[in-house]
Amino acid sequence: MEKERGLRYFPIALFASVMGLAGTTFAVKQYEDMYGLVNIVSTILFSLTILIFIIISGIFLYRLIKYPEDIKEELNHPVKTNFFGAISISFLMVGLIFYEVNETVSFVIWAIGAIIQLFLTLFLLTDLMWQQSLKIEQFNPVWFIPIVGNIVVPLAGVYHVGVEINIFYFSLGIIFSIIYFTLFMNRMFFKGPLPPMLRPTVFILLAPPAIGFMSYVKIFGEANGFAFILYGFAFYIGLLFLYQIKHYLKVPFFVSWWAMLFPTAAVTNATFMMYELTELIYLKWLIHLQIIGLIALALYLLARTFGLYQNKKLCVKG
Repeated sequence: MEKERGLRYFPIALFASVMGLAGTTFAVKQYEDMYGLVNIVSTILFSLTILIFIIISGIFLYRLIKYPEDIKEELNHPVKTNFFGAISISFLMVGLIFYEVNETVSFVIWAIGAIIQLFLTLFLLTDLMWQQSLKIEQFNPVWFIPIVGNIVVPLAGVYHVGVEINIFYFSLGIIFSIIYFTLFMNRMFFKGPLPPMLRPTVFILLAPPAIGFMSYVKIFGEANGFAFILYGFAFYIGLLFLYQIKHYLKVPFFVSWWAMLFPTAAVTNATFMMYELTELIYLKWLIHLQIIGLIALALYLLARTFGLYQNKKLCVKG
């Protein structure tokens, strides 16, 4: 029996594409500025990111108005509910890349994301604390998304609001990331590998230390021991996943693969910041490799997602 298709079943997980492309845009812009290049590639990526952000947001609003019961069902789903965090992070990241274009627009978009982020975190943590049926086997990296959003807030927040607000979001995100990481390692060590569809999402673990490093330096204006620990941990996690790459290459393409792009961009951007702070030459060499890998990953995900659309497998019920 053929499955139902249509915009009603548009995956909310595709908001991760906006997060990832915004992070990639930011990284490419830094690379161009480093070498005094004309901002051609970053401008193309910026335009593409904004276009996809508008399209996906429009589709989500359409679903929210016409099929509110579907949105409510996803909000109560143990996995899909966490992808709502991708909405707030999308706003926060678009606000970040808009800062050099128009500060007012940047603030409005960032503020919407920050407000959504706060209430979403309150809702999800309350729901988790009062759940009676959750099992450790259900814990997966997607659960990190709403938490990571709090660490993303200061990236553009340092330009728009006082330090106390940025510290509030940062502290919330970094402490709960430590708690979540402990839960995740327990789940992986004692309950076995993730289901194939969720395996690419393990890259999300790169985001808390990488984004945490950047936000910490932006908030406090210095890179002390704690900042270096965050970057070092992010770098190690990246090496760990590269070492395990054969396990991910065996997984068929799902929309969940987009969860790889934002964390990869986060580590790349963290390396840029580390290089600016230390001027270590090997970090400059590393940036070249990271940028090439980041752009290649973004193009691959765009091509494969377009392939799902062409084959009518993108907006399918189930």
